[in-house]
Amino acid sequence: MRRGRWHPLTTFKRAWRAQPLRSRLALITTGLLTVGLFASSLAVTSLLKNHLVGQVDDQLRATAQTIGTQGLTALSSSRISSPDADSSMPSTYYVEAQYLSGESGHMLSSDTAAKYGVPAIGMLSVDEAVAQSSDPTMFTVESNQLNHQWRAIMLPIDDRSTGEHIGVVAIALPLTDVMETVEQTRLVVALTDVSVILLGAMAAAYLVRRSFRTLRQIEGVAGQIASGDLSARVPVTEPSTTEVGSLQRALNTMLQQNEQAFDVQVVAQERMTRFVSDASHELRTPLAAIRGYGELYRMGGVPPERTFEVMGRIESEASRMGRLVDDLLQLARMDEGREMTMAPVDLTQIAAGALTDMMVLAPDRDCALIPLDGTDDEAPPAMVLGDRDRLSQVMTNLLGNVTRHTPEGSPVEIAVGTVNRPLAPGTGRSGTGSNNDGPTVIVEVRDHGPGVSKADAEKVFQRFFRADTSRNRETGGSGLGLSIVSAIITRHGGTVRMDQTPGGGATVHIELPALRESAAEPAHQ
Repeated sequence: MRRGRWHPLTTFKRAWRAQPLRSRLALITTGLLTVGLFASSLAVTSLLKNHLVGQVDDQLRATAQTIGTQGLTALSSSRISSPDADSSMPSTYYVEAQYLSGESGHMLSSDTAAKYGVPAIGMLSVDEAVAQSSDPTMFTVESNQLNHQWRAIMLPIDDRSTGEHIGVVAIALPLTDVMETVEQTRLVVALTDVSVILLGAMAAAYLVRRSFRTLRQIEGVAGQIASGDLSARVPVTEPSTTEVGSLQRALNTMLQQNEQAFDVQVVAQERMTRFVSDASHELRTPLAAIRGYGELYRMGGVPPERTFEVMGRIESEASRMGRLVDDLLQLARMDEGREMTMAPVDLTQIAAGALTDMMVLAPDRDCALIPLDGTDDEAPPAMVLGDRDRLSQVMTNLLGNVTRHTPEGSPVEIAVGTVNRPLAPGTGRSGTGSNNDGPTVIVEVRDHGPGVSKADAEKVFQRFFRADTSRNRETGGSGLGLSIVSAIITRHGGTVRMDQTPGGGATVHIELPALRESAAEPAHQ
C-alpha cells in the first residue's frame, strides 16, 4: 500500500486547524506584532546607520573643500614620505597620496592606527578623481584589522606651477564608532522587541480568553441543553449593540421558543396517548357487546322470541360507537383548526331553539329563557360573530348533558345577556379577569340537579372525563360532549367554565366577544 508523501505544510495546516480559535487568534496577534516590530526596528536602525554615515560623509566633504585642490599641491612627495608624517597628522584622519611618478605615501596618527588600523585604499585612478572633482563620491574600504571599516573620498593633486594633475589623494575617516553605535542600537531594539513581543503575547492570550468568556458561557449552556436541561439560558452580559450581545439575545429567544415547542410537543404527545387510550377503552365495550351478541346469535343461543331484543342491543351499541366516532372526528377537526363559517349570530335565538327541542324531548321539564340580570322581561338579543351550526351544537350538548345527569322533571334555565366590562387601569384587560374586554355576551345554562364538585368542575371539559366514577354508559355518555363545547367556544375566542347553581345544581358559564359594528359582514377563520 502506498503511503502519502509527508509534507511540512500539510502537517502545519493540520496542527493549525487542531488549535482552538482563541489560541489561533493569540498566535495571529503575536505574529502580526512580531512582523510589525521587526519591520519598524529594521527601518529605525537603517535610518540611524544612514544618518551617521551621512555625517561622516559631510565631514569628509567639508575637509576636502577646506583643503582644496590647490592646497593639496603642498603635499609633495618629499613631505608625505618624511619620517614625521605620521606624527604630524592630527585626529583620526588618514591621508594617502599616489603620484603619477610612482611615488606614494600616507599620513596617519599612530594612536588612530593602533585603534582602527590602516585602510586598504588600493590603487586610485587620476582620471576618475578628475571626473568626480566637482562632486566627489564616497566609498567604503576595509581596514587591516578585522571588523573595522573606513569611509574615504579621493581628490586629484595639481602641480602648483603648471596646474597639471600629478596624482591622487585619498582622505578617510574610520566607521568603527558609527558601526558600534548602530550595533548597540540594534541590540537594544532587539531586546526591546523581544520584551514587547512576550508581553504582547501574554496580553493577547489574556484578552482573547477574556473576550471569549461569553462564547464559553454559550458553549456551557449548549452542553446543559444537550444533557436535557432545556431551561438553561445564556447570561446576557453584553450590550445589544455588540455582536456578542445580539447573539446572546437571539440564542435566548431561540432557546425559549424551542423549549415552548418541546413542551407543546410533550403535552400533545401525552394528550394523544391518553386520547388513544381512552378512545380504545370507549370503543372496546360496544365492539365487545356487538361481537358477543353476534356470536351468540350465530351459535343459535338466541331464542326466536329474543331476536328482536338482541338485534336492538346490537343496533344500540353500533349507534353509540357511531356517535363516539363522530365526536372524535369533530374534535380532531377542531384540533386541526378547520375553517368555520363566521357570520353574525343571535345567541338568544339559538338558545330559544335548543329549549324548544328539549321541551319536545322532555315535556316533563320546566324550560325557561331568561335575561341575565334576572328581570321578568324577555331575554334581549345577544349578537356574536360565529358559526351558527357550531354554536347550536354547544347548546344541544349542554342541554343533553343536563338531561343525562339531572333527575327527570327538574327545571332548566338559559340566561342570556350582554355586559360591558371596564378595562383594568394600565393593563388593557378587563377588571374581572375575563379574556374578553369591552362588550361581552354571557350565556349560562343552569340546572337543578346534584351539581358538580369543585374538584370535578376543573376537569369536566377534559376529554373522556366523567364525574360518574362507575362509568355507566347508560347515564354517563362518552365524556366528549363538554370537550367539544370547550373546543368550539375557544375557537370563537371565548371562555367556558363550570359554576355552582344557587340552591343546588350546576351552571355552565360561557363568555363570547359581542358583535361590533365593524364585524357585521360575514367572515371566515
